[in-house]
Amino acid sequence: MSDIQELIQDIFAAGATEVVLRIVIILVIAFVAQWTGGRAIRRSVLTVTSRAPKRRVGQLRGVDDNELATTLMEDRQGQRAHALGSLAKNALTIIIWVIAVMMILSTLGVNIAPIIASGAVISAVLGFGAQTYIADYLNGISMIFEDQMGIGDTVELGGIVLGEVEETALRYTRIRDFWGVVWYVRNGQIQSVANQSQGWTYSLIEIPVPYDEDLTKVQQVVDAVGKEMGEDPQYNGVLLGAPYYSNVTELTATSVVVRVNTKIVPNGNQWYAGRAIRQRMKEGLDAAGIRIPYDGIQVRTFQAGVQEVPPKPPGDSGESTPQATGEQLNADENPGKARP
Repeated sequence: MSDIQELIQDIFAAGATEVVLRIVIILVIAFVAQWTGGRAIRRSVLTVTSRAPKRRVGQLRGVDDNELATTLMEDRQGQRAHALGSLAKNALTIIIWVIAVMMILSTLGVNIAPIIASGAVISAVLGFGAQTYIADYLNGISMIFEDQMGIGDTVELGGIVLGEVEETALRYTRIRDFWGVVWYVRNGQIQSVANQSQGWTYSLIEIPVPYDEDLTKVQQVVDAVGKEMGEDPQYNGVLLGAPYYSNVTELTATSVVVRVNTKIVPNGNQWYAGRAIRQRMKEGLDAAGIRIPYDGIQVRTFQAGVQEVPPKPPGDSGESTPQATGEQLNADENPGKARP
Protein backbone atom coordinates (compact mmCIF):
# COMPACT_ATOMS: atom_id res chain seq x y z
CA MET A 1 0.00 0.00 0.00
CA SER A 2 2.85 2.39 0.83
CA ASP A 3 4.42 1.78 -2.61
CA ILE A 4 1.16 2.69 -4.34
CA GLN A 5 0.85 5.85 -2.25
CA GLU A 6 4.42 6.83 -3.10
CA LEU A 7 3.73 6.24 -6.82
CA ILE A 8 0.63 8.45 -6.68
CA GLN A 9 2.56 11.15 -4.84
CA ASP A 10 5.37 11.01 -7.42
CA ILE A 11 2.85 11.34 -10.26
CA PHE A 12 1.22 14.40 -8.75
CA ALA A 13 4.61 15.83 -7.83
CA ALA A 14 5.66 15.61 -11.47
CA GLY A 15 2.42 17.20 -12.52
CA ALA A 16 -0.75 15.21 -13.05
CA THR A 17 -1.64 17.18 -16.15
CA GLU A 18 1.69 16.42 -17.79
CA VAL A 19 1.43 12.68 -17.04
CA VAL A 20 -2.11 12.46 -18.36
CA LEU A 21 -1.09 14.38 -21.46
CA ARG A 22 1.76 11.96 -22.11
CA ILE A 23 -0.54 8.96 -21.72
CA VAL A 24 -3.06 10.51 -24.11
CA ILE A 25 -0.31 11.19 -26.64
CA ILE A 26 0.91 7.57 -26.37
CA LEU A 27 -2.63 6.25 -26.92
CA VAL A 28 -3.19 8.55 -29.89
CA ILE A 29 0.10 7.48 -31.45
CA ALA A 30 -0.82 3.81 -30.91
CA PHE A 31 -4.22 4.27 -32.59
CA VAL A 32 -2.69 6.19 -35.50
CA ALA A 33 0.05 3.57 -35.93
CA GLN A 34 -2.53 0.76 -35.91
CA TRP A 35 -4.75 2.55 -38.44
CA THR A 36 -1.82 3.50 -40.70
CA GLY A 37 -0.30 0.03 -40.56
CA GLY A 38 -3.65 -1.63 -41.23
CA ARG A 39 -4.27 0.62 -44.21
CA ALA A 40 -0.80 -0.09 -45.60
CA ILE A 41 -1.42 -3.81 -45.24
CA ARG A 42 -4.78 -3.56 -47.00
CA ARG A 43 -3.27 -1.60 -49.87
CA SER A 44 -0.49 -4.16 -50.21
CA VAL A 45 -3.04 -6.99 -50.31
CA LEU A 46 -5.06 -5.17 -52.99
CA THR A 47 -1.90 -4.55 -55.03
CA VAL A 48 -0.90 -8.21 -54.94
CA THR A 49 -4.46 -9.28 -55.73
CA SER A 50 -4.72 -6.96 -58.72
CA ARG A 51 -1.39 -8.18 -60.11
CA ALA A 52 -2.29 -11.85 -59.72
CA PRO A 53 -2.77 -13.57 -63.08
CA LYS A 54 -6.41 -13.96 -64.02
CA ARG A 55 -7.30 -16.58 -66.57
CA ARG A 56 -10.67 -17.58 -67.86
CA VAL A 57 -11.30 -21.11 -66.75
CA GLY A 58 -12.87 -22.00 -70.07
CA GLN A 59 -9.45 -21.56 -71.70
CA LEU A 60 -7.97 -24.30 -69.51
CA ARG A 61 -10.11 -27.14 -70.84
CA GLY A 62 -8.08 -30.04 -72.14
CA VAL A 63 -4.89 -28.98 -70.30
CA ASP A 64 -2.99 -31.82 -68.61
CA ASP A 65 -3.25 -32.22 -64.86
CA ASN A 66 0.21 -30.86 -63.92
CA GLU A 67 -0.11 -27.69 -65.99
CA LEU A 68 -3.67 -27.21 -64.77
CA ALA A 69 -2.69 -27.51 -61.11
CA THR A 70 0.25 -25.12 -61.56
CA THR A 71 -1.87 -22.54 -63.36
CA LEU A 72 -4.67 -22.61 -60.83
CA MET A 73 -2.25 -22.45 -57.91
CA GLU A 74 -0.80 -19.26 -59.40
CA ASP A 75 -4.30 -17.83 -59.38
CA ARG A 76 -4.38 -18.41 -55.60
CA GLN A 77 -2.18 -15.40 -54.98
CA GLY A 78 -5.25 -13.42 -54.02
CA GLN A 79 -6.38 -15.87 -51.33
CA ARG A 80 -2.85 -16.20 -49.98
CA ALA A 81 -2.37 -12.42 -49.89
CA HIS A 82 -5.60 -11.99 -47.90
CA ALA A 83 -4.53 -14.65 -45.40
CA LEU A 84 -1.07 -13.14 -44.91
CA GLY A 85 -2.64 -9.69 -44.60
CA SER A 86 -4.93 -10.91 -41.82
CA LEU A 87 -1.94 -12.43 -40.02
CA ALA A 88 0.10 -9.24 -40.39
CA LYS A 89 -2.73 -7.08 -39.00
CA ASN A 90 -3.03 -9.29 -35.92
CA ALA A 91 0.72 -9.28 -35.32
CA LEU A 92 0.94 -5.50 -35.82
CA THR A 93 -1.86 -4.89 -33.32
CA ILE A 94 -0.17 -7.02 -30.66
CA ILE A 95 3.23 -5.35 -31.13
CA ILE A 96 1.86 -1.79 -31.09
CA TRP A 97 -0.17 -2.22 -27.92
CA VAL A 98 2.56 -4.10 -26.03
CA ILE A 99 4.90 -1.16 -26.73
CA ALA A 100 2.18 1.34 -25.78
CA VAL A 101 1.51 -0.38 -22.44
CA MET A 102 5.25 -0.41 -21.66
CA MET A 103 5.53 3.32 -22.43
CA ILE A 104 2.49 4.13 -20.27
CA LEU A 105 3.96 2.19 -17.35
CA SER A 106 7.25 4.04 -17.81
CA THR A 107 5.40 7.36 -17.85
CA LEU A 108 3.72 6.45 -14.58
CA GLY A 109 7.13 5.91 -13.03
CA VAL A 110 7.10 2.13 -13.04
CA ASN A 111 10.53 0.61 -13.61
CA ILE A 112 9.95 -1.66 -16.61
CA ALA A 113 13.52 -3.03 -16.69
CA PRO A 114 12.76 -5.81 -14.18
CA ILE A 115 9.58 -6.60 -16.13
CA ILE A 116 11.52 -7.00 -19.35
CA ALA A 117 14.27 -8.96 -17.61
CA SER A 118 11.79 -11.32 -16.02
CA GLY A 119 9.88 -11.78 -19.26
CA ALA A 120 11.42 -15.21 -19.86
CA VAL A 121 10.45 -16.38 -16.37
CA ILE A 122 6.91 -15.04 -16.76
CA SER A 123 6.61 -16.69 -20.16
CA ALA A 124 7.71 -20.03 -18.70
CA VAL A 125 5.22 -19.76 -15.86
CA LEU A 126 2.37 -18.71 -18.13
CA GLY A 127 3.32 -21.40 -20.62
CA PHE A 128 2.05 -24.14 -18.31
CA GLY A 129 -1.31 -22.46 -17.93
CA ALA A 130 -1.64 -21.18 -21.47
CA GLN A 131 -0.41 -24.11 -23.50
CA THR A 132 -3.57 -24.17 -25.60
CA TYR A 133 -3.17 -20.50 -26.53
CA ILE A 134 0.47 -21.01 -27.49
CA ALA A 135 -0.49 -24.02 -29.61
CA ASP A 136 -3.24 -21.96 -31.28
CA TYR A 137 -0.83 -19.17 -32.24
CA LEU A 138 1.95 -21.45 -33.47
CA ASN A 139 -0.43 -23.62 -35.49
CA GLY A 140 -2.11 -20.54 -36.97
CA ILE A 141 1.21 -19.08 -38.11
CA SER A 142 2.35 -22.35 -39.70
CA MET A 143 -0.96 -22.92 -41.52
CA ILE A 144 -0.91 -19.44 -43.07
CA PHE A 145 2.74 -19.43 -44.10
CA GLU A 146 2.45 -22.95 -45.54
CA ASP A 147 -0.61 -21.85 -47.55
CA GLN A 148 -2.76 -24.61 -46.14
CA MET A 149 -5.79 -22.35 -46.55
CA GLY A 150 -6.67 -18.86 -47.69
CA ILE A 151 -9.62 -16.54 -47.32
CA GLY A 152 -12.38 -17.71 -49.66
CA ASP A 153 -11.20 -21.33 -49.75
CA THR A 154 -13.63 -24.20 -49.22
CA VAL A 155 -12.08 -26.39 -46.52
CA GLU A 156 -12.92 -29.19 -44.14
CA LEU A 157 -11.07 -28.84 -40.86
CA GLY A 158 -10.37 -32.27 -39.41
CA GLY A 159 -14.00 -33.36 -39.62
CA ILE A 160 -15.10 -30.38 -37.47
CA VAL A 161 -16.74 -28.24 -40.13
CA LEU A 162 -16.99 -27.89 -43.91
CA GLY A 163 -17.37 -24.38 -45.26
CA GLU A 164 -15.75 -21.22 -46.61
CA VAL A 165 -12.87 -19.48 -44.84
CA GLU A 166 -13.80 -15.92 -43.86
CA GLU A 167 -10.91 -15.04 -41.54
CA THR A 168 -7.54 -16.52 -40.63
CA ALA A 169 -6.44 -15.06 -37.30
CA LEU A 170 -3.51 -16.08 -35.15
CA ARG A 171 -5.62 -17.88 -32.55
CA TYR A 172 -8.64 -19.03 -34.54
CA THR A 173 -10.05 -19.56 -38.03
CA ARG A 174 -13.54 -18.33 -38.89
CA ILE A 175 -15.56 -20.62 -41.17
CA ARG A 176 -19.05 -20.10 -42.56
CA ASP A 177 -20.63 -23.45 -43.38
CA PHE A 178 -23.15 -24.02 -46.16
CA TRP A 179 -26.10 -23.51 -43.82
CA GLY A 180 -24.87 -20.00 -43.04
CA VAL A 181 -23.59 -20.84 -39.55
CA VAL A 182 -20.34 -19.12 -38.51
CA TRP A 183 -17.78 -21.36 -36.76
CA TYR A 184 -14.78 -20.14 -34.75
CA VAL A 185 -12.29 -23.01 -34.69
CA ARG A 186 -9.20 -22.75 -32.52
CA ASN A 187 -6.11 -23.30 -34.63
CA GLY A 188 -4.69 -25.72 -32.06
CA GLN A 189 -7.66 -28.03 -32.64
CA ILE A 190 -7.04 -28.30 -36.37
CA GLN A 191 -5.20 -31.56 -36.99
CA SER A 192 -5.81 -31.72 -40.74
CA VAL A 193 -7.02 -29.41 -43.50
CA ALA A 194 -8.87 -30.78 -46.53
CA ASN A 195 -8.69 -27.87 -48.97
CA GLN A 196 -11.11 -28.16 -51.90
CA SER A 197 -9.94 -24.92 -53.53
CA GLN A 198 -6.36 -25.65 -54.52
CA GLY A 199 -5.87 -26.59 -58.15
CA TRP A 200 -8.81 -28.62 -59.45
CA THR A 201 -11.13 -31.35 -58.24
CA TYR A 202 -13.57 -33.98 -59.54
CA SER A 203 -17.34 -34.14 -59.46
CA LEU A 204 -18.40 -37.80 -59.23
CA ILE A 205 -22.02 -38.56 -60.12
CA GLU A 206 -23.56 -42.04 -59.78
CA ILE A 207 -26.61 -42.96 -61.86
CA PRO A 208 -28.59 -46.26 -61.58
CA VAL A 209 -29.73 -47.93 -64.81
CA PRO A 210 -31.79 -51.12 -65.36
CA TYR A 211 -30.08 -54.52 -65.42
CA ASP A 212 -31.35 -55.32 -68.89
CA GLU A 213 -30.09 -52.05 -70.38
CA ASP A 214 -27.18 -52.11 -72.82
CA LEU A 215 -24.25 -50.40 -71.07
CA THR A 216 -22.73 -49.46 -74.41
CA LYS A 217 -25.84 -47.43 -75.18
CA VAL A 218 -25.69 -45.86 -71.72
CA GLN A 219 -22.07 -44.87 -72.29
CA GLN A 220 -22.89 -43.32 -75.66
CA VAL A 221 -25.72 -41.26 -74.18
CA VAL A 222 -23.62 -40.08 -71.21
CA ASP A 223 -20.66 -39.10 -73.40
CA ALA A 224 -22.92 -37.29 -75.87
CA VAL A 225 -24.59 -35.26 -73.12
CA GLY A 226 -21.20 -34.58 -71.55
CA LYS A 227 -19.83 -33.30 -74.84
CA GLU A 228 -22.75 -30.88 -75.14
CA MET A 229 -22.11 -29.60 -71.61
CA GLY A 230 -18.41 -29.23 -72.30
CA GLU A 231 -19.15 -27.00 -75.28
CA ASP A 232 -21.83 -24.98 -73.48
CA PRO A 233 -20.43 -21.50 -72.60
CA GLN A 234 -22.62 -21.20 -69.50
CA TYR A 235 -20.34 -23.73 -67.78
CA ASN A 236 -17.06 -21.96 -68.63
CA GLY A 237 -16.46 -20.99 -65.00
CA VAL A 238 -17.34 -24.43 -63.68
CA LEU A 239 -16.20 -27.27 -65.94
CA LEU A 240 -12.60 -27.97 -66.86
CA GLY A 241 -13.59 -30.81 -69.13
CA ALA A 242 -16.61 -32.62 -70.52
CA PRO A 243 -18.41 -35.08 -68.23
CA TYR A 244 -17.69 -38.65 -69.34
CA TYR A 245 -18.75 -42.21 -68.59
CA SER A 246 -16.26 -43.77 -66.17
CA ASN A 247 -17.28 -47.28 -65.09
CA VAL A 248 -19.71 -49.44 -63.17
CA THR A 249 -19.36 -48.82 -59.44
CA GLU A 250 -22.04 -51.02 -57.90
CA LEU A 251 -24.53 -53.81 -58.59
CA THR A 252 -27.65 -53.52 -56.46
CA ALA A 253 -30.74 -55.72 -56.28
CA THR A 254 -32.57 -53.59 -58.84
CA SER A 255 -30.00 -51.65 -60.87
CA VAL A 256 -26.50 -51.22 -62.23
CA VAL A 257 -24.86 -48.04 -60.90
CA VAL A 258 -22.59 -46.20 -63.33
CA ARG A 259 -20.32 -43.26 -62.55
CA VAL A 260 -19.91 -39.99 -64.46
CA ASN A 261 -16.62 -38.14 -63.87
CA THR A 262 -16.04 -34.44 -64.46
CA LYS A 263 -12.99 -32.30 -63.78
CA ILE A 264 -14.20 -28.98 -62.37
CA VAL A 265 -13.07 -25.70 -60.85
CA PRO A 266 -13.30 -26.01 -57.04
CA ASN A 267 -14.33 -23.36 -54.50
CA GLY A 268 -17.97 -24.23 -54.08
CA ASN A 269 -18.60 -25.40 -57.66
CA GLN A 270 -18.76 -29.06 -56.63
CA TRP A 271 -22.39 -28.91 -55.60
CA TYR A 272 -23.57 -26.72 -58.46
CA ALA A 273 -21.74 -28.89 -60.99
CA GLY A 274 -23.26 -32.03 -59.49
CA ARG A 275 -26.79 -30.67 -59.71
CA ALA A 276 -26.32 -29.45 -63.29
CA ILE A 277 -24.81 -32.74 -64.46
CA ARG A 278 -27.58 -34.81 -62.86
CA GLN A 279 -30.26 -32.72 -64.54
CA ARG A 280 -28.67 -32.88 -68.00
CA MET A 281 -28.00 -36.62 -67.69
CA LYS A 282 -31.58 -37.26 -66.61
CA GLU A 283 -32.88 -35.37 -69.65
CA GLY A 284 -30.52 -37.25 -71.99
CA LEU A 285 -31.40 -40.67 -70.58
CA ASP A 286 -35.13 -39.93 -70.80
CA ALA A 287 -34.75 -38.88 -74.43
CA ALA A 288 -32.95 -42.16 -75.16
CA GLY A 289 -35.67 -44.20 -73.47
CA ILE A 290 -33.47 -45.28 -70.56
CA ARG A 291 -35.43 -45.16 -67.32
CA ILE A 292 -33.98 -45.11 -63.85
CA PRO A 293 -35.23 -48.29 -62.10
CA TYR A 294 -37.21 -48.26 -58.90
CA ASP A 295 -37.96 -50.83 -56.25
CA GLY A 296 -41.35 -52.55 -56.59
CA ILE A 297 -43.54 -52.76 -53.50
CA GLN A 298 -46.48 -55.20 -53.18
CA VAL A 299 -49.36 -53.78 -51.15
CA ARG A 300 -52.26 -55.98 -49.85
CA THR A 301 -55.41 -54.26 -48.69
CA PHE A 302 -58.41 -55.64 -46.74
CA GLN A 303 -61.61 -54.25 -45.29
CA ALA A 304 -61.56 -53.52 -41.60
CA GLY A 305 -63.65 -55.93 -39.50
CA VAL A 306 -63.77 -58.66 -42.16
CA GLN A 307 -61.70 -61.76 -41.47
CA GLU A 308 -59.64 -62.97 -44.37
CA VAL A 309 -60.52 -66.47 -45.68
CA PRO A 310 -57.41 -68.67 -45.50
CA PRO A 311 -56.31 -70.27 -48.75
CA LYS A 312 -57.46 -73.84 -49.46
CA PRO A 313 -54.89 -76.58 -49.07
CA PRO A 314 -53.47 -78.18 -52.23
CA GLY A 315 -55.54 -81.07 -53.60
CA ASP A 316 -58.81 -79.81 -52.19
CA SER A 317 -61.55 -80.46 -54.77
CA GLY A 318 -63.72 -77.77 -53.38
CA GLU A 319 -66.61 -80.19 -52.41
CA SER A 320 -67.88 -80.06 -48.85
CA THR A 321 -67.50 -83.17 -46.71
CA PRO A 322 -70.86 -84.44 -45.30
CA GLN A 323 -71.07 -84.21 -41.57
CA ALA A 324 -71.36 -87.47 -39.64
CA THR A 325 -74.61 -88.13 -37.76
CA GLY A 326 -74.77 -88.87 -34.09
CA GLU A 327 -75.47 -92.58 -34.74
CA GLN A 328 -72.46 -92.89 -36.94
CA LEU A 329 -70.33 -91.28 -34.25
CA ASN A 330 -71.72 -93.67 -31.64
CA ALA A 331 -71.09 -96.61 -33.92
CA ASP A 332 -67.56 -95.48 -34.51
CA GLU A 333 -67.01 -95.12 -30.79
CA ASN A 334 -68.62 -98.57 -30.02
CA PRO A 335 -67.84 -100.84 -32.95
CA GLY A 336 -69.11 -103.98 -31.11
CA LYS A 337 -72.64 -102.68 -30.58
CA ALA A 338 -75.20 -103.89 -33.12
CA ARG A 339 -77.22 -101.35 -34.99
CA PRO A 340 -81.04 -101.62 -34.86
